[in-house]
Amino acid sequence: MRSEPDSTTTAPSARRQRDLIVILVALGVAVVLTRIVGQVTRAGGIPSPVVQVLAADVAVWLPLGIAAAVVLRRTSRAGMVSRLRLDLGIVVFAIGIVIVCRAVDVVLSIAFTGSTGLVPAPTLGPPDVGLLVVSAIGIVVVSPVLEEVVFRGLFQRRLAAELTPRTRFLAVLVTAFLFALLHLLLGAGGTTLGGFQVFVTTFLLGVLTGTLVAMTDRIGGAVLAHVLFNAVAVVATWPR
Repeated sequence: MRSEPDSTTTAPSARRQRDLIVILVALGVAVVLTRIVGQVTRAGGIPSPVVQVLAADVAVWLPLGIAAAVVLRRTSRAGMVSRLRLDLGIVVFAIGIVIVCRAVDVVLSIAFTGSTGLVPAPTLGPPDVGLLVVSAIGIVVVSPVLEEVVFRGLFQRRLAAELTPRTRFLAVLVTAFLFALLHLLLGAGGTTLGGFQVFVTTFLLGVLTGTLVAMTDRIGGAVLAHVLFNAVAVVATWPR
């Protein structure tokens, strides 16, 4: 099968529009599957906590992974790998993104709850190390990589190619909005204020990582920022 050129701007507009629709459908399927898994779990259908976490993760990873595979099947693999590259400037920018987003998250958390939210959760007895490890791998490794490939690497890139040079910035904002909305619909936050906090923080993360991708045409910095952003929360809340 012939691969398309590295730049999506050379592909037919119909193909880009199809790719955007595929990704949007995948996001909707992820939300539906997550709701189904949640209902089954609450009904006692998945008794094991580890399996509960894996099922919830797979409910999101499966449709996003399929969408990425469909969209990428005509894309140059070498071109995609090259967009994962990092250099010192991108690393510094990524770390700055994490600092800004975590600072905003802490400020909102203190305003809403009086706590930073980055403290270990109380546990009764020894923590389930297996559950913690499985959760951490999903949160710090798999989800950030997959989400950045789908949102910034594919959706934003193709949406930007559909817009004019003057309106191309909207691709960053629309992608960041969908990114934040997905996290909100997946149940992040738990409460109204918590959901608002998650939406604002993830939207800001999406805008900043999307800007970095638009500036460099690489997603490596976005992946790094997302990984570090999630890692801070995992390390800070890990049971002591």
